[in-house]
Amino acid sequence: MRFWYLFFAVSLLLPNCSNAVVKRHDIPAEKYLVENAPEFLIDMPHEGHGVLIASQWIVTAAHVIFYDYTGKSIKIAGESYTIESVTKHPDYIEPDESLFKGDAAPLMTFLASRSDIALIKLSSPVSGIAPVKIYQEDNEVGQIVTVFGRGATGNGLIGEDLSTKSLRKTHSFHNKIDGAKGNWLTYKFDSPPNSLPLEGMHGSGDSGGASVIFLDGEPYLAGLSSWQYWQGDLSKFKGGLYGATAYQVRLSVYKDWILGVLAS
Repeated sequence: MRFWYLFFAVSLLLPNCSNAVVKRHDIPAEKYLVENAPEFLIDMPHEGHGVLIASQWIVTAAHVIFYDYTGKSIKIAGESYTIESVTKHPDYIEPDESLFKGDAAPLMTFLASRSDIALIKLSSPVSGIAPVKIYQEDNEVGQIVTVFGRGATGNGLIGEDLSTKSLRKTHSFHNKIDGAKGNWLTYKFDSPPNSLPLEGMHGSGDSGGASVIFLDGEPYLAGLSSWQYWQGDLSKFKGGLYGATAYQVRLSVYKDWILGVLAS
């Protein structure tokens, strides 16, 4: 089990676990900094992020639940709240450690097949923060998303620098959704001149971070940072390079499951 967590913390960040984002090499890094992070972006107890979607509920990527968080304290806007319960999607399963050796294809197939989503219930409602609404349409392809995270930084030429994870500065970037199939939204980290002005890719430590579509200035949660596609030997994995494809948990697919858990 420890190898599983190490792989994600060191690689993708695969989804991602907690810090910033990987940026274009030709744009000043400070352009990606966020002065005031959205209050609905929550830091998980161990690593990674969650998103406040109701006064007493946080949605996150299931793989950032590293152990039993029940009864653990979580900080939201400077206040401490207690986690009452954690509900992982029934189609979320842990991988066998053998998948993290050799060719990446079996691991990629495994990651694509599962539901990497969990809901956290707080023992008391959060006050003073507006939860973000979930994007419920199925027309994500072609939409521009704004992605938030506090994980490892870097740029598309050299990839992510894992030593930057400890900085924990909030960054955001833009990308265009080019795939919406089943449980996943995907986008590609294009190199200039074919990239958006502030195009980027999630880094190690960004798992569970919010991918937001803005409609008339209002944010809607479309995805959660989850994993990054890789071909070849896993020992040579380097996250955040130009050409890489990111996978995001597709919230519109899970809206009925989310509403069911909240209602129960």
